[in-house]
Amino acid sequence: MPTTYATVEEYRLDTGDHESAADRVSAVLMQQSAKLRARLQISENKRLTADQQALARLLVTDAARKTLVPPTLDGFGDITGAKAASFSANGFQGSVTIANQSGSAYFDRDTLNVLKRSLGRSARIGVICPW
Repeated sequence: MPTTYATVEEYRLDTGDHESAADRVSAVLMQQSAKLRARLQISENKRLTADQQALARLLVTDAARKTLVPPTLDGFGDITGAKAASFSANGFQGSVTIANQSGSAYFDRDTLNVLKRSLGRSARIGVICPW
């Protein structure tokens, strides 16, 4: 059985999503864990430190929530597929553009970079040859 970096209970605790079906959450957590391992070239049997495990859990639960829970805005409800919304009332106006309207999962870049560094995989090598 493939390793997942978060359980359904941890997902629910981290995200507050108690509506998504447990089997669907479990499947998405497994998919996102596999995606994270592939992205960072982590072998399935590699043991992570407690800090690395916490970062992996954060990345996986956040990405899973982006897949499972459609984005909503107060007053607009489910806005899946929307690119922009605007409103006006009593002289006040506002507009919102949704960055991830598709509901697709992606990893938080900052957290991913921190985990990558802790695994020793973020060192960029550059060479300047003044020939």
